[in-house]
Amino acid sequence: MIKRNISAAISLGVCLVSSLALAALLFTMPSFFAWFYSAFNGSTDSAKAVIKTVVTAFYICAPFAAAALFMMIKILINILNEKIFIMQNVVLFRFLSWCCYAVLIITVIFGLRYIPLFVIAFAMGVVGTLLRVIKNIMQSAVELREENDLTI
Repeated sequence: MIKRNISAAISLGVCLVSSLALAALLFTMPSFFAWFYSAFNGSTDSAKAVIKTVVTAFYICAPFAAAALFMMIKILINILNEKIFIMQNVVLFRFLSWCCYAVLIITVIFGLRYIPLFVIAFAMGVVGTLLRVIKNIMQSAVELREENDLTI
């Protein structure tokens, strides 16, 4: 139990730091990515097109990333409060997987213009599917717990 709480607390910290990083990137992404990409590829017209593609994809994906971070934070708070096998966590895992699938679709579309985005699309497909599996396991556990609670 203590190890679970330590792990959940560390994960919560990582999610909070990631939320701050996302917030910072919302204000700095165009200049940051332009600087980063141009440092390795120069300032050609094709580089400008890549920068525009990636930055646009980032801003379209950002609300889904923010929602996912919020849901992960809520799940971790529930775990720290010993609320593990509850329907709220099942719903949060479901929406979390949908956020991954939304980013998958967005990055596939933008990947047609910048192929490396397919790596993110693939990762989001794997993570989204993994979250669906966890959601199904959690849902079964919740149903089993509720059934056992009714048995006296």
